[in-house]
Amino acid sequence: MNRLRLFAAVLAAGLLAAACGQGPGSSTDSYPSDQIRLIVPYTAGGPTDIAARALGRYVEGRLGQTVVVENKPGGSGAATYQELIASEPDGYTLSMTALPTAVLNYLVNDVGYTRADLAPVGVATQVPSALVVSSTSPYTDLEALFADARANPQKVTVGTPGATNTHAAETRRITRLYRVPLTVLPFNGNSEVQTALLGGNTTAGFVNVSQDMLPAIESGSLRVLAVGTAERLDYLDAPTFAEQGYPELTQSTTTFGVIAPAGTPDAVISRLEETMRSASTDPEVVAALDARYVPEQFIGSAELGRIMAGTEETFRDVANG
Repeated sequence: MNRLRLFAAVLAAGLLAAACGQGPGSSTDSYPSDQIRLIVPYTAGGPTDIAARALGRYVEGRLGQTVVVENKPGGSGAATYQELIASEPDGYTLSMTALPTAVLNYLVNDVGYTRADLAPVGVATQVPSALVVSSTSPYTDLEALFADARANPQKVTVGTPGATNTHAAETRRITRLYRVPLTVLPFNGNSEVQTALLGGNTTAGFVNVSQDMLPAIESGSLRVLAVGTAERLDYLDAPTFAEQGYPELTQSTTTFGVIAPAGTPDAVISRLEETMRSASTDPEVVAALDARYVPEQFIGSAELGRIMAGTEETFRDVANG
């Protein structure tokens, strides 16, 4: 009889633990014990995908589980984030993210998620942006372009690699903050902006200063009028917006990071964060990501969360205006 009571007690405890999500397969102590999905909200080959695959290889070696990278483009990332927040918050489904685009998505549209639905893990890379023109453009400096825009409000168009990304939003901030009439002309990616610039189909372009754009800049096909960072870049001979009298225009850097669904256990977030921290100093990972884009000091979960909140504050008026 005692044995029957003992068996019933053990069975009841087991059922209670399972109901509370505390079964042996869900323990954070053994995380990860299965493969990890890392969803990329864009097509293969871009900076988000490059970062995902470099990190995925490192995580596999470090944590001993397969990382499956899946590309799921659509809605400027909204489709991926919707799938992410619908998954179990257990650390086995993660996503790459690109800020400010991820934030601008929900500020501009009803996409089924907000910042509260996402748990930041850490930053992989940060890619600065620049306002560029073709080498044949009559505009040799920023003030010449802005002066013509003020004199001819419908004349100056700025090509951006998307409609709801940092470049489009920062272009609108230029108009809002400094009364420089600029018309956003969205394209699908940097390459389309470059083609439009070289073909004379847009006046200027606001683009990522990424691996795919640097050759055209370094060869002189594109001329950089201003860089959207607080300080000059050591690999690009070009002034910042700030030093040319536009101190507010330092928000166009794209931050590529890893996020999880809200509710993911802190212990799992910490394990992933520490793995990313270690990856940020690994020579093979840094080479794959390009050292120019890897932050000197690792940006972890808390700071990525602050970047998300700050992005929301910076661009809320533009999104609503």
